[in-house]
Amino acid sequence: MKPTVFLISSALAIGLSLAAVGIRAAVDTPPSLMSPVDYEQLKRALDADTRLGIARCREAPDAAREICRAEVRAQERVRKAELAARYYGTVSAQAELVTARAKAAYDIARARCSVRAGEQRADCLRAARAEKNKELAELKVRQS
Repeated sequence: MKPTVFLISSALAIGLSLAAVGIRAAVDTPPSLMSPVDYEQLKRALDADTRLGIARCREAPDAAREICRAEVRAQERVRKAELAARYYGTVSAQAELVTARAKAAYDIARARCSVRAGEQRADCLRAARAEKNKELAELKVRQS
């Protein structure tokens, strides 16, 4: 092999290797703020707490039972989003946390509205929906 062909081939191979490393760095997932083992452990603990909370709701009367379940599920949704935000540490994870809080508040309000009847229930649901939409719109404004 001629020395010039060898040098050109070597330079091309090095250039492609550096490009591959650069592409991998650009596409690779961001480093997390906690270890995957801790994340999974906290996630399992969260699931166990949720199961205990739902079990406690079984002791409540019928109307309060649905509200209790909605609160437990809403807390689970928010805590999972908080955990993901701590684990990933990204702007999108923080946005998901805000979204989860708005949806959780809406779910709780909807459960509380379900014990009402007639026009009071409809008004309660409209107010809850308007509050959720307002919070989600504020999130979109902050993101842009």
